[in-house]
Amino acid sequence: MAPIKKFVKAAFTATAPNYQSTSKPGSGGSSIGSTSLLSGLDVASVSLEEMCGLFKAEPADNLYLTGNGERGVCLYKPVKKGDVVLSIPISSCFRDDEPPRWYEHLENDEGNEDEHDITDYERYSPSGWASRLAASVLDLELNNSEGEVQNENDLKKGREMWQSMLPDEDILRASLPVHWGEEIVGSTKCTALELAIDSAYFARATAVFTLTDELKQVLEDNKDDKEEIATADLERKCHDALDIVQTRACRVERATEDGAQWGPPLRILAPIFDFINHASSRTTGQGSANAEFGVENEHMCDMHEAKLVVRALRDIDEGEEVLIDYGDSARPAWRCLTSYGFVPDYDLNADTNDEEPIENMAELWMNGLRFDVDPNSVPYDLVEVAAAQTMLDYSVDEEEFAKEEEEIENGMLTPLVARTIADRATEAAVNLVIETEEGDSEEDVWDKAEFVQAASLANRLRWSQHEVLMKFAKNLRGLCNPEPEDED
Repeated sequence: MAPIKKFVKAAFTATAPNYQSTSKPGSGGSSIGSTSLLSGLDVASVSLEEMCGLFKAEPADNLYLTGNGERGVCLYKPVKKGDVVLSIPISSCFRDDEPPRWYEHLENDEGNEDEHDITDYERYSPSGWASRLAASVLDLELNNSEGEVQNENDLKKGREMWQSMLPDEDILRASLPVHWGEEIVGSTKCTALELAIDSAYFARATAVFTLTDELKQVLEDNKDDKEEIATADLERKCHDALDIVQTRACRVERATEDGAQWGPPLRILAPIFDFINHASSRTTGQGSANAEFGVENEHMCDMHEAKLVVRALRDIDEGEEVLIDYGDSARPAWRCLTSYGFVPDYDLNADTNDEEPIENMAELWMNGLRFDVDPNSVPYDLVEVAAAQTMLDYSVDEEEFAKEEEEIENGMLTPLVARTIADRATEAAVNLVIETEEGDSEEDVWDKAEFVQAASLANRLRWSQHEVLMKFAKNLRGLCNPEPEDED
């Protein structure tokens, strides 16, 4: 990426987008989320204090869930910078290295229970760790947990309460592009999203196949009448469990206080923690991340006393929502949608605290080539393509072209080249907001909440890309028509 340097009198403003508090319906790479569409309990009536007690989380009396509109975690009392917002034992979380006993590694021929033999490939494979966590989620429904955990009854009750607060499975499913049909995917007009869906589809298919096979075996072994179990029903349950894992799991490192890593990363599902919404840590002011998380009390090859701890990045006021940054899996918009099932709200004019605050990008096609652009810089390859296009454009003023001919031939970003790119970016931005054809969808499809949810997210993604391209074009036009320098 090349910042504009030559011929610059009105350079790109160093801007960065800002996430507003973003609630999600429901990659494992970074972190968690929530939704206002729930099955079971009304969030307004749920006390997090009881859940904190069951999970041995601290402090137990300072967190509550908002119940109106987007759900989020807020504070009863203010918290100072660096202080603990939430601390939950790793032993209270679902861990990918502790799947239920029925998953893959059952009793051996002599009746002695084998320890789980998890290979390094399984630990790092998306389908491997996701399947193991999904098996733990499914195990709640099977009511078949046999783990030797202290206060097991409290932990079981807490997990059942947590499960009752999970998103509506149909709405969560509709929020994830991996489940979308071709019509909705095509309406996003985003090639990067389509490629990500293709990649995720095969990983998901592998995970579902493995889970279904194991789940079918344990159900058949425990069924007296041996009634046939519908594979399609089992596959749907496995998909639902994987949706929860995909949108709510986080990754933590196995490392000592001095930073020495002693094992592969651990993926966990942490109840209560997974209700915290996303905001950017690269921006400042209202709507930016005000907390961060990490593992504490961890020792070499020992996580028995380890805790997942959320600490305040700045002073957080009474009644303010706790927000954390989900990391790179939430950037740019299409990746966040693929990972978590929501499109963040970006403020392209927000103040930044990062030297290279690329939060959101949009794709731009020019002469059959695809480029990723952000409002503040231009890819070198795009400049070269645009320079060649400018040289072939007979509508360019000859006198103006003569002034910049040498630079254009060398593939430099001149005002004329900038105008060529800006014109193409504007054209692409307008195309994104043009209504897409509804195809062969039945008329009553808009009566289905699931279709409306998916179509709404597709529209939000298009609008997000539109805003990036328009800002990109505006900054380029500033180069084409630079403001006069102040005279002393």
